[in-house]
Amino acid sequence: MGLPQPEETAGWSDADYFAYHAVNASAIKQFAKSPKAYGHYLRNPPAKTSSMTLGSAIHCLTFEADAFEARYAVWDGGSRRTKAYKEWAEQHEGKELLTAEEHETALSVASAASNHPLLKQLIGHPGTQLERALVWFGFFGICKAKIDLLHYSEEYGLIILDLKSTSSELDEHSITHTIGKYGVHLQLHHYFEAACAYYRLPSNDTPAKLFALYARTSAPFEVSAFELGEQTKQEVRDYYQDLADVYDFCMASGHWPGQPEQRTIEVPTYYSQRK
Repeated sequence: MGLPQPEETAGWSDADYFAYHAVNASAIKQFAKSPKAYGHYLRNPPAKTSSMTLGSAIHCLTFEADAFEARYAVWDGGSRRTKAYKEWAEQHEGKELLTAEEHETALSVASAASNHPLLKQLIGHPGTQLERALVWFGFFGICKAKIDLLHYSEEYGLIILDLKSTSSELDEHSITHTIGKYGVHLQLHHYFEAACAYYRLPSNDTPAKLFALYARTSAPFEVSAFELGEQTKQEVRDYYQDLADVYDFCMASGHWPGQPEQRTIEVPTYYSQRK
């Protein structure tokens, strides 16, 4: 049985996407920690947290606002520890549940994100696709991705954008470390590989703009786009391929190691100096 074609994945629901067995960016981020962490992640998928639900709602309101009512229900009856809430939640089984406060936050963040110049420039352009699910055979075997915003045109070239909601400050120092710590650059490169497979472009010779669009979840709901620089794109390309080589070895050997059992470290000098 072959891979699902782009015409099929274009109509996938979230349930369809998550049900399809393939390597996605979240799995690769876990593999980057260690092959053992990757195996644990596959056997024990993390439960969705309230912050993850808020982030999903922000995405929906930004990119698929017409689908919000079908996917989400908003509780405005006060505490969620009451019998009334439990009964209400049962009545809305199958939907994601938000409090009125979370809903207001999601609306504010989505409005700010939608008014960012980059989104205003690209959304509605004929070369833009939103929440695009793709499946392809890549460095990690059968891979999948769901890209917030995928654009390709003669006018702007190839653009990939991922929306991130955050409570952190949006200064360059903070976001640089956030992107590195949480593997956002790795995620964007995975999306780039998906786009190249979809458009039949050579991934080693195709220019692209890769953006993480960070939106703050508190007033004044600032939004800033961070584009990966050329050095980072080259380094993460090499890193991605190195991880894929280790993945191939693990698949062939059946050995999925964890972190080294022993290491020698040097603690930075400033931690040993008197204040």
